[in-house]
Amino acid sequence: MPFEEQGAAPSNKTIKKVDMQTAALMTRQRTSSYWIALIFVAILGAIQVYFFDITFHGPDQIRDVEIARRLIHHQEWPLNGPPLFGERFNLPPGFYYLLALPLLVRDTEAAIFITFGALFAQSVWYLLRVIHAQLGSRCALAYAVLAFPVFASFYTHSAWNPALVMTLSNVVLGLFISLAQQHRHDGLLLPLAAFLLVQIHPSAAPLLLGLGAYALLNYQVLLNRRTLASLLLIAGMAAVWGSQSGAVSKLLSPAPASAATASGHGWLSNLLDMDKWRDVFLMPYSAIESIQPAISGLGALTAFHLTLMLGGVLLGIVYAAKERTLRWILLTTVLWFIVSMAFLSQGAFWHLDVVHPWLAVLAAHGLARASEKASLSTGHFNALAATSLVLVVVAHLNLYLQFEKRGKHDLLLASLFFPKLEPLEYKIPGYTFKYLHAMRDGLSSRGICQDQVIGLDPMVMSNAVNRTLDAPCPSPATTGQVSQTLYFIANDQDALRFDFTKGLQAMTTVGASAIYAVRNTGALVNGKAENNVLSNKKMDYMTFLPARLAEGLTLTLPPAPETIVRVALRCGRDYPIEQQAHWKVQGAEYKKPLTTAHARYLGSNYYDLEWTLTMPASRAYGATISSTLGPLDCDVSAITRPITVH
Repeated sequence: MPFEEQGAAPSNKTIKKVDMQTAALMTRQRTSSYWIALIFVAILGAIQVYFFDITFHGPDQIRDVEIARRLIHHQEWPLNGPPLFGERFNLPPGFYYLLALPLLVRDTEAAIFITFGALFAQSVWYLLRVIHAQLGSRCALAYAVLAFPVFASFYTHSAWNPALVMTLSNVVLGLFISLAQQHRHDGLLLPLAAFLLVQIHPSAAPLLLGLGAYALLNYQVLLNRRTLASLLLIAGMAAVWGSQSGAVSKLLSPAPASAATASGHGWLSNLLDMDKWRDVFLMPYSAIESIQPAISGLGALTAFHLTLMLGGVLLGIVYAAKERTLRWILLTTVLWFIVSMAFLSQGAFWHLDVVHPWLAVLAAHGLARASEKASLSTGHFNALAATSLVLVVVAHLNLYLQFEKRGKHDLLLASLFFPKLEPLEYKIPGYTFKYLHAMRDGLSSRGICQDQVIGLDPMVMSNAVNRTLDAPCPSPATTGQVSQTLYFIANDQDALRFDFTKGLQAMTTVGASAIYAVRNTGALVNGKAENNVLSNKKMDYMTFLPARLAEGLTLTLPPAPETIVRVALRCGRDYPIEQQAHWKVQGAEYKKPLTTAHARYLGSNYYDLEWTLTMPASRAYGATISSTLGPLDCDVSAITRPITVH
């Protein structure tokens, strides 16, 4: 080169040119390791797109999609993002505008799911290319093994704002690696991507400490015109948002009494909570273990994946000392954990999504360097990585296929937080979008409205989605008649404990649920010809208060030699309602003891009760079942079925 021949020192411009030429040369060199990684990233991305409607869908997602639809159809421009900290604060509305973009192409949730799934796969591919170009093909292949966490990948294509966190974090990390590894100063896109990432979820904010420290110690970045233009644009947008949205004044307003008196821990005790540190690093496994009923083999596959990640991170910490870019990735990750663990007295599984790519790259670098130190040949390294990737694909397929088959798995609430919550057996009902809409369409296509739907399962489902999928019924006062047929919905395990569905033929099935048509016998709930008693008052935007039964609960049954009574209750607190002693039966005798089941979902207590009763043949009027507990705060769903005696 000219400066070598003349003995002159290279200029900064020459060094930059050589660095960029070297990076371009590395980008063009596609090795076998790179192609293996690319193939499996394409397979895992295709799985997400193929199972686009197998993802969690709840009240948050339904609310956000509705806001995006109002933006598209009614030009109602949101000024704030999803609510945070008990609805006391909002971030800028970047998420809603991203959510609305797929709806411009096709106004269906499917458009959102497919778009977000494809974006996540493309973000992994982008970061894979950057790693291959800047850190080598082995590191890229190791990253591909770790890029798709089993549990989190299940909702990266949902309409939930954390769905985009890992996608944008991949982009931010890729831009940062390119900037740091090539010693570039033109940080035009990195600040904009980071600003958008923080709008998606505040868990990304601690990453700004590491990125800011890099910019301060490499001050040429801040002096670059492109970087300055980007930062001025961000400052201007933030100022306009702050003045127009009222978010700042809302945050500065006095906290509600309940929030002000809530007990909390100091930042130091939060940071030094060893149980919390244990739970945060085991969260990818704990989230899978929270699934009920358990999915066979998935826990072992997730444990293997997590072991690779944690082992790689330890190796990455050791080898990061020799690599400038890896030192910055490590510092940024450490700062994120310190701030997050100190600030959050209670964190949740989705808070870790933003830092997953940073841990994955750190672990990938550690695994790649360790394999080189061990003189492991490229062929052997590729074979081990490909085997690991096959197991990752199997884990994802297992998760998606089981959720598609059942439509719903419960998630133990305690295992989804760090530190873990008290083991009170509260659960989150994990419904897939496909199941919810198949159930809605299956009922509406038969002209079945919500008042005709009975049972614990539809009661849980209705409250899990904020009753947004309920089909309203015409009032009996308007039609002058009561429905002659009721529809009881139960899961495929119901007959193992209860007798109500024995001898009945299911009208149709949806996932693991069956719908049974049952003649309305005219039973009364508290003297009224209704089968469902609900409250229309709300506790918050996603929770309805239970009905207030000031006189308790009394069921009036029509006369029948033998009858089965099934009652589902959703109560605001735990009542001893499962005990037979707290029920008074008049005009009938127990044929078998009261059968009960108790479940806790999202802060409510659900009870499933079944009586099998006999009445005297000469009895001209029916029997009554009354609670002796006095006033109750419970929703009710009740149905009776006479037993045919042969």
